[in-house]
Amino acid sequence: MSLEAHGLRLIRNGRALIDGVSFSLHPGEVLVILGANGAGKSTLLRCLSGELTPDAGEIRLNGVPLGRWSAADCARRRATLPQQSPLSFPFTALEVAAMGRIPHGDPGASDTRIAVEALAAAEVAHLAERRYTTLSGGERQRVHLARILAQLWTPLPDDEPRYLLLDEPTASLDLAHQHATLDLARRWTDRRIGVLVVLHDLNLAAQYGDRIALMKAGRLLAVDRPQVVLEPANIEHVFGLPVRVIPHPELDCPLVIARQASAQGFRACR
Repeated sequence: MSLEAHGLRLIRNGRALIDGVSFSLHPGEVLVILGANGAGKSTLLRCLSGELTPDAGEIRLNGVPLGRWSAADCARRRATLPQQSPLSFPFTALEVAAMGRIPHGDPGASDTRIAVEALAAAEVAHLAERRYTTLSGGERQRVHLARILAQLWTPLPDDEPRYLLLDEPTASLDLAHQHATLDLARRWTDRRIGVLVVLHDLNLAAQYGDRIALMKAGRLLAVDRPQVVLEPANIEHVFGLPVRVIPHPELDCPLVIARQASAQGFRACR
């Protein structure tokens, strides 16, 4: 079982934002989507989350067409962290995390415990009683991460696979919390969870992704291991920047180094 996209096509104002995209997200893996601005990464994730309905193609969740799931059943199997999660009411961080338990029925003491544990997993337990509206952008992002962790905290019968969809989860975070967030996502694959992550940082993608999907102009150009996808020709074709790709000196993954783009560009490192 997996989260599958088959021939997805989404058209807006006569332009194909997603054009013939097919792939599968498997439980137990981190699949990273890379591409330049406007490539269709977030739009694809919004289709998979059910926020957008493709004009053609099909999405299947554990073998069942997405539209056949009830909202609650779908939410127990798939959770989404969007780029922005606006909240203007003065909920506490604990109350926001507890919102992830709504698909599981009437709230009880166990749901509060799960919300507390989810905040701890996202390293924001110390913010539990803080008002969400007083938090920084990075703190808010980690509270919402706790919310979707709480949403998928409870295993399904027969250990049915579940899926986390993360849209640029590191965008508002400092270096340490970028790695903490992606390390947490990787550890959650041990729970029979497939993780789809939209990123801009090629080296984070190489370090944490089992597979990388490279997008350009709404199409998938490649889906494979980082060592296969992150080749200089692919990167220059998608991003328009010459790079050097070398083996990482400490990790089993590629290391992408941008080359000087112009005579007035990068200064030499000494």
